[in-house]
Amino acid sequence: MINILYKLSNVSATTGIIRKFSVSAAKNANYSCKLLVVGGGSGGCTMAAKFARKLKKDSVIVLEPSSDHYYQPLFTLVGAGVTPVATTRRDARSVLPLAAKWIQDSAESIDPEKNVVKTASGDSINYEYLVVAVGVVNDYGKVPGLTEALKDKNSGVSTIYSPDYCEKTWNDFKNFKGGEAVFTYPDTPIKCPGAPQKIAYLADSYFSQTNVRSKSNITYNTCLPVIFGVKKYADALMKIAERKKIKVNYKTVLKEVKADKKEAVFFNTEDKSQEITLPYNLLHVTPPMRTPEFLQRSTQLVDALGFLTVDKFTLQHTKYPNIYGIGDCTNTPNSKTAAAIAKQSYVVEQNLRQAMRAAGPRSAYDGYGACPLVTSYRTCVLAEFVYDGVPRETFPFDQVNSRCKLLVVGAGTGGCSVAWRFSKKLNDKDIIEHYYQPMFSLVAAGIKTFPQSHKPLRTVLPHNVIWLRDHAKSFDSCANVVHTTSGLQVKYDHMVVAMGLKNDYDQVLGLKNALNDPLAPVSTVYSPKYCQKCWCCIQDFKGGHAIFTFPKQAGKCSGAAQKIMYLAHDFWKQSINNSTNITYNTAGTALFGVPKYAEALTKIANTKNIIVNYQLDLIEVSKNGAVFLDCNGKTITLPYKFLHVTPAMSPPSCLSECEHLADENGYLDVDSETLQHKRYPNVFGLGDCTNTPNSKTAAAVAKQSRVLEVNLWDTMYGKKPSAKYDGYGACTVLTSYKTGILAEFLYDKKPYETFPFDQSKERRFISYLNTEIFPYMYWNKLIKGKWNGPSTLRKLLNPFGR
Repeated sequence: MINILYKLSNVSATTGIIRKFSVSAAKNANYSCKLLVVGGGSGGCTMAAKFARKLKKDSVIVLEPSSDHYYQPLFTLVGAGVTPVATTRRDARSVLPLAAKWIQDSAESIDPEKNVVKTASGDSINYEYLVVAVGVVNDYGKVPGLTEALKDKNSGVSTIYSPDYCEKTWNDFKNFKGGEAVFTYPDTPIKCPGAPQKIAYLADSYFSQTNVRSKSNITYNTCLPVIFGVKKYADALMKIAERKKIKVNYKTVLKEVKADKKEAVFFNTEDKSQEITLPYNLLHVTPPMRTPEFLQRSTQLVDALGFLTVDKFTLQHTKYPNIYGIGDCTNTPNSKTAAAIAKQSYVVEQNLRQAMRAAGPRSAYDGYGACPLVTSYRTCVLAEFVYDGVPRETFPFDQVNSRCKLLVVGAGTGGCSVAWRFSKKLNDKDIIEHYYQPMFSLVAAGIKTFPQSHKPLRTVLPHNVIWLRDHAKSFDSCANVVHTTSGLQVKYDHMVVAMGLKNDYDQVLGLKNALNDPLAPVSTVYSPKYCQKCWCCIQDFKGGHAIFTFPKQAGKCSGAAQKIMYLAHDFWKQSINNSTNITYNTAGTALFGVPKYAEALTKIANTKNIIVNYQLDLIEVSKNGAVFLDCNGKTITLPYKFLHVTPAMSPPSCLSECEHLADENGYLDVDSETLQHKRYPNVFGLGDCTNTPNSKTAAAVAKQSRVLEVNLWDTMYGKKPSAKYDGYGACTVLTSYKTGILAEFLYDKKPYETFPFDQSKERRFISYLNTEIFPYMYWNKLIKGKWNGPSTLRKLLNPFGR
């Protein structure tokens, strides 16, 4: 450090402080300020920034010896290999406010009677107000053998509590081949008390990934009688530790490290003469911690352990009213976490400003602290609490076991629509939670581009809906709980299941490989992953046999299988003339489920010279041909130059395997009119995953979502469902690039058309609806819960129900 001589004159004086300096020697500088902040960590930087904006230039001095500023909560992730230590560091000058003077030195002593701090270099800093934010330091010397073991690269001993050693933790993880992995927690107050557990959980995850977990034992040794200081989170963490088979030893403190023998010696807090020696192959130590030496020597300022004695609410020193404390160095009985700094700094700011105005404190610190307890590389429990271990959580769901008034499982067309509808009714963010799939056929035919078919899910969900980016793993409807794949338990009062269907590619041997092979002329419009490939295959087709299939186990949007066929025919007719043979093989007995439209489509297929084979189900795809099974159990192999497959579809396994929610076919078992579950009245379903005998189309969701909205609202208020779903569904089948038919129908397969003309006849207007109007209605009306179907429009246009 270079000491600079200052001689200031005409400087605004502060009460009790004369801001003139007489320096007798270059090594004995004398500074003066209105506010001195000792410590440039999280708390120090925050307080300096707050007051440097409010006071005159050079009124704030920060005393901090280190030129490095670390974001220490990231050290755990450094130790787990997620990020290098370099990402946790910033230059101290870059985080300190420019309007504050930085003296790069450390405190040697504080004289609270004279309002003077002496530095290690012999300088004096006169202050009017003092904020002490020096944190705590690692006391390696308290554990014999620890310092030497940490410096030894091959000792297997490390800690995430220092930038010097946290990367060593990651190296020890990678070098661990099995055996004993021991983690410790000391008998002193420490910063970030959740970190010792976090690194143990991450070790469990990493060892599981590298296949050494089965050959290892993980032991967590803590001085505490519980695994965590707040009972709610302690209960949750004990279940996690038990699930991960981590042994927890309570009331044990690391006494000595014998690196040469690979042994860690512990003592029992109730009987220190009782020693426990544990062998280790990996030892992670959370070192004992203490306040810096100068604070320890300032006996008039600190308690018996060397922590600054402040009022736990005002953070003002109990003896010297112009001194405040913030962060880990104080004796406040809160958890020492970075999250506590945010609340503490606000309280100190308010109270210190009051003191500068000669007024009393106006703000109180409630002990708020938070600790994100990472339990694997993908999961976390967020602990938030105030004094006395009382949980004080931010989010409107239980952060250990989430709870909400309405849980929507699935964020497709139906899920989004319901979320929007109830976000307007439940304005307190009490709902937990995207491709326009009908457009995939248009992408596959080159009419629309792939980006036009999708938007980020967050942009289509209402702002006051909480999106849990996770998968449902299982349902416990008796307890009103959904278990997620990341281990979260989401409790609900009411639930809407709108999970859609999944493509069962594996039901056709060789299909998945053919779809993934960029050279194979096999595609499908039923997936965002393959619809672009379909357009490539259509363009690359130079003639020959083109096969389109439809399965026995049909799913969503059955008309799309024919739609892409007619569009391909139209494209090929213009590009390769008559050198094409098109075959449509369906496992069904008709081209369409509604006789009126089946008859019309059969005529269209005949006009286009498309051969239709019934009761043929695709069972295998190879380079030699497509293998079908007929109604007599015989196989037929057909060669192809182009193959479009409509895969079999089924509900997600988490639903189909849930016997109390699903029917014998795996679909959500709901009343076909009310959409209420037959067994659980607080569960409703809509869309493709339900067992309602309607066509699985986006158009059906419009009517269903309105019925569900009314009936779920009734149920929430103890009434019986009053709305009924009539099975309405609609399907637009484009028969060329310019024409199409519009099928609309109810449960009894009776046509239920909107327009005052025969919709089974090919019309240009239908094509325009499909390519322009319906996409607009989808993005702006349907998924936002603003479209209930065309009932009102039908009454106006077609009052006599032609």
